[in-house]
Amino acid sequence: MRALTFGHWVFTPNPLPGLAALVLVVLFVRLGFWQLQRSDEVSAQQSAILAQAQLPALDINLAGAAAEPWGEQRWRPATVRGHWLAQPQLLLDNQPADGRVGYYVFTLLRLDGCDCAQLVNRGWIEADPDRTMLPELKFSPGTLTLRGTLAPLPPAGVGVRADVEALPGGLLRVQRLELAAIPLEPGVRLLPLILQLDPASGDGYQRKWQRPDLRAQRHVAYAVQWFIFALLAAGLYFGLNLKRRQGFSDGAPVTASPCAGSAGTAMSKR
Repeated sequence: MRALTFGHWVFTPNPLPGLAALVLVVLFVRLGFWQLQRSDEVSAQQSAILAQAQLPALDINLAGAAAEPWGEQRWRPATVRGHWLAQPQLLLDNQPADGRVGYYVFTLLRLDGCDCAQLVNRGWIEADPDRTMLPELKFSPGTLTLRGTLAPLPPAGVGVRADVEALPGGLLRVQRLELAAIPLEPGVRLLPLILQLDPASGDGYQRKWQRPDLRAQRHVAYAVQWFIFALLAAGLYFGLNLKRRQGFSDGAPVTASPCAGSAGTAMSKR
């Protein structure tokens, strides 16, 4: 390709490296704008979660009887009336808290006025190093009213199998929580969201619930990184193909010294 001259500099583009640099620059810029778009989406989701917390408490008994859609009820305060089912009780294994390992305790609540059951996360309890030693779980008899926050199922780690270990006393120790694996009485429908039991409610264990932080700023940081990569790719291409013109040094033309020329002439005459 034709060289371009800029003062004392010459830019000699090379077609193939130039095409590769262009592809990289376009790719990095598009990835940067995609991360900015993800930041806007995550910010909107975070705002929706915060807005849900300001809604009045949902009556789960009424919502369950009316078969309302549950997808829009995530992270909303809720109340529920019913009685605990003694079996099964689930221990979600390998749950850390304050540097210790334990279980999240899940118990079914049979709803009043609805052929439904609500799975309640009653909190965290420490696990004994001896796996054969099981926690003693207690709950109040009779009908009670609970308050909490509706939440999706806890996320499972990558590669965690859905193992279910049947234990004495109707306990089930699970590595991953799956609603379909929970045995129910015939005709009872399990509601699709769990209830994180309010810390002020009884019949619970250690509860330090935190709403999800989707960290929109993280995507902004990723976008800045992609834009920097685009600048580096463009700068590297121009830097490797930009050279100083011959005959110029430090911005001034290189000329022969008059003294050196005279001495050379004198030497030739001899």
